Amino acid sequence: MKKKCNWLCLLFLMGMTLSFAQEKTITGLVTDQNNIPLPGVNIVIKGTTTGTQSDFDGNYAISASEGDVLVFSYLGQRTTERTVGASSTLNVQMEEDAQALEEVVVIGYGNQEERKIIQNVGIVKEEAIENLQVVSADQLLQGQSAGTQIVNASGVIGSAAVIRVRGVNSINSGSQPLIVIDGVPITDTEGNTLNRGGNTDINPLSYVNPNDIESLTVLKDAGATSIYGSRGANGVILITTKKGRRNSKTTVTLDVNTQFSESTDVPEILTADEFRQFKSEVATLQQGTPVSPEDLGLGSIGDPGTDWLGGVQRTGISQNYNLGVRGGGEKSSFFFGLDYSDREGFIIGNDQQRAAARINIDTDVTDWLKAGMNLGVTNNRLARVFIENEIDAPFTTAFLQSPVVRAFDDEGNFVQSGSFIPNIFARVALDDRELKTFRVIGNAFTEVTPLPGLTWRSEFGMDRLDTEETTREAEFNSPGGLGQQVSVREERWLTNQTLNYTNTFGDDHNLNVLLGLNYEETMRTRLNVFSTGFLTDDLRNLGSGSTPTVLNGDRFPSRLFGLFSRVSYDYKGKYLVEGSIRRDGSSRFGANNRFGYFWSAAAGWILSEETFIKDLNFFDYLSLRASIGTVGNDRLGTFPSLALYSAGAIADYTGQSGIIPGQPANPDLKWEESETLDIGFKSTMFSGRLNFNVSYFKKTTSDLLLNQVLPPQTGFATISRNIGEMENSGWEFDLSGVIAQTENFNWRLNFNLTTIDNEVLKLNEDAATDAQGRRIIDGPIQRAIEGESLNNFFLIRYVGVNPQTGDAEWLDVNGNITTNPGSADRVVTGSPLPDFSGGITNTIRWGDFDLSVLMNYSYGNDVVIDGLRFADGNDAIGGIVNIRRQNLNYWRQPGDNAFLPSPTSSTFNLFNQRSTQQQLDASYLRLKNVTLGYSLPQKVLDRLGGIFSGVRFYGTATNLFTIKRSEMEGIDPEVTDDIDPLFQGESFFTAPQAKTYSLGARIQF
Repeated sequence: MKKKCNWLCLLFLMGMTLSFAQEKTITGLVTDQNNIPLPGVNIVIKGTTTGTQSDFDGNYAISASEGDVLVFSYLGQRTTERTVGASSTLNVQMEEDAQALEEVVVIGYGNQEERKIIQNVGIVKEEAIENLQVVSADQLLQGQSAGTQIVNASGVIGSAAVIRVRGVNSINSGSQPLIVIDGVPITDTEGNTLNRGGNTDINPLSYVNPNDIESLTVLKDAGATSIYGSRGANGVILITTKKGRRNSKTTVTLDVNTQFSESTDVPEILTADEFRQFKSEVATLQQGTPVSPEDLGLGSIGDPGTDWLGGVQRTGISQNYNLGVRGGGEKSSFFFGLDYSDREGFIIGNDQQRAAARINIDTDVTDWLKAGMNLGVTNNRLARVFIENEIDAPFTTAFLQSPVVRAFDDEGNFVQSGSFIPNIFARVALDDRELKTFRVIGNAFTEVTPLPGLTWRSEFGMDRLDTEETTREAEFNSPGGLGQQVSVREERWLTNQTLNYTNTFGDDHNLNVLLGLNYEETMRTRLNVFSTGFLTDDLRNLGSGSTPTVLNGDRFPSRLFGLFSRVSYDYKGKYLVEGSIRRDGSSRFGANNRFGYFWSAAAGWILSEETFIKDLNFFDYLSLRASIGTVGNDRLGTFPSLALYSAGAIADYTGQSGIIPGQPANPDLKWEESETLDIGFKSTMFSGRLNFNVSYFKKTTSDLLLNQVLPPQTGFATISRNIGEMENSGWEFDLSGVIAQTENFNWRLNFNLTTIDNEVLKLNEDAATDAQGRRIIDGPIQRAIEGESLNNFFLIRYVGVNPQTGDAEWLDVNGNITTNPGSADRVVTGSPLPDFSGGITNTIRWGDFDLSVLMNYSYGNDVVIDGLRFADGNDAIGGIVNIRRQNLNYWRQPGDNAFLPSPTSSTFNLFNQRSTQQQLDASYLRLKNVTLGYSLPQKVLDRLGGIFSGVRFYGTATNLFTIKRSEMEGIDPEVTDDIDPLFQGESFFTAPQAKTYSLGARIQF
């Protein structure tokens, strides 16, 4: 018996030993078909729920036994199985799966296989943006998609960016693209805030956390945008947020970083003593007798002064925290995200706190029913400052204010400036300007599959934005105090109902048919309250003011109803055709043009499927495509076609309320319509090592909304009518490839370039005309000219200071030298539209290090820095304005190559007039984003107890340096003070971009 027991114990121990011997840690590297490491690959032991994911560098580790089968799955790649053998290392190279790619590329109201896309779309995938540390989603697109130009209007936190897809497409209507987040078109109405000091509208993309974004798709041609009908003329940006992953282990990702920000570049202006010396020298030369600074009321050399420009700047310190939870089972998946940021701008008084949450879930309820939800909530508090051209804008006031004016007395109290230019330090410290916003963007959906190949998707969405802006100015800055509150609520409710039918006939014919209905209701309400006469600054509420001066409220409802369809067909996967049509009805249009039809037709040929191309052994993929179609622009305002009346103080009569006509009716008003032709090809060569894509487009926009003069007897000056035409045409080039690739090193390069030519074809017949008889729209700086570009700088040409005479010289209209130019000497001098623009991205992986370098560039565009009329010269506003340091170089004697004319010259005080002296070449190449990361290797993670599946430390710098013309020294070339199409490339002391440095860590559990 004892012997039997010993044998049993021995067998048991041998079994235990064998079992433990079989269990081991399997490690390896997962790459794609180009040997590029794949992060986030799901690795599961087949038949179990035990699994893990690859880290940021594609490395993984999992406990398994010999003979176990590991299943590797990743979006866009073919699912791969590998059996565990004797080795503890198992590297896997996955292959591209065209069917899986169907889930990757998002288009209007659906998805499409990437290889079969015959629309012109720009695709920015997760791998291109996952390591970019940005504060707004628009920055993820900068330089990454051909034909998409994004200009961050200023460095002020929250300011709206100018986004152009294939150029300016309108004159008086909006030119910003339609933005759709998870199927919900979001509102970006202008005027939701106090519009003072330049482009102060809030960036609509600041309400989506960039860390929650999985991909961005830019729809550019009519083949892609016509499905959005009356809203697609300016392009469409589709943002897809992160979703869960089926059959994967739940992962938790925590990203924490600290950011430091400062100004990119500012001009050098005079110190107090330099200002005193300059003024006294000029006065001495002009009067012929010695004049001291004391004689001019500027104090003595050495007296205190104020560095206003330095004082409005600081090093902003920000904290950002982001948490993401992602996973899913066999039938469900989920993503949950939390985001909190506490940002401090480099401009005093400019701060922001943002908290956001997101939950995206989907589940297969039954074999024929799927349900899900995408919901994002953002709460934002912004301490606002004005951007430019306003006495409360820190940068504007700091440039204008005399340096001899003291900000504080000897006891440290604020001092009044003594002029209309205020003590900006007191304004920022004592006044409150706060913008609070709460936004909910989301939708819920069901997908029913009653028959194979037929899917009915029912979707209900909303976009609700609550905005409250409060201003409270102190007694020191506004006698009696001042308070104002603007409350705006904008709600959009929508439903999309689509039927999608997909079928394959035989082995060669593939058909997809989409039918849909889209209905949207938008209601915007606005309340404005203003009061003055506060007893004390301690009373903050508006009701404490003794004199309510403004009390008004408005309602702006609108509705949209659309029916649409898209049919796609391909034969043998290589001959492709597609057509779409949409019928839109909108309350914004006139009664006689309530409904419009928009259509597109496209064709494609995948040549790489043909034998004569395959035999070349050169192209992995090659396709030709062409499309033509129409889209509309409905950004006409809320009631542009109706007869409107004005009420309130302007209509009161002898103390009684009344109304007066404010806008004439136009029942014929309709959308601006664009017809676009697009031709191009896509190619992949050398086993995926090189990609080259080219597109040509021509977009003609008709029925542009313009103001037509009315007879005086109508009681109205003008009426808005559809009477203009404009054309944009150009080329887009995309080049990407693998520059170098070894086992431990990979370098990928992406380059894109876009050229756009703009021409105004027709303006209204009663428009003003120029000397050549061409119709024009004239402004103080720019002129739109029929037959030329929409944006033309129209200025007097400045030549410079004559070295012999010391006179400033200009050209008259005929090109002759003059020292006394007038407005009749203005001519076309340049354009803010670039000859070409684009971006360059380098992505490098070397062992456990990764480096991404993103640059954007623009060439051939000019800017007019209108503030230089005050920052250059001597006496722009009564001699109280500070000036740039180059003004110290004034003409003194023959032979001087001076910046400023002689103080005794008759041209000395003409120097400040508008001319090309303020027009500068804004061509630039900017290092937009540099990120260096280091991921802990798997062996280090193992030593940490296997708690972490990935740890990455990184440093990021944005706007690190800019290559530009010497004349742009101290001036940001990537700046514009308005999103209005007629005022591009103009600036008036606009705050420059921020240069930021971030240090952070991303930890994955």
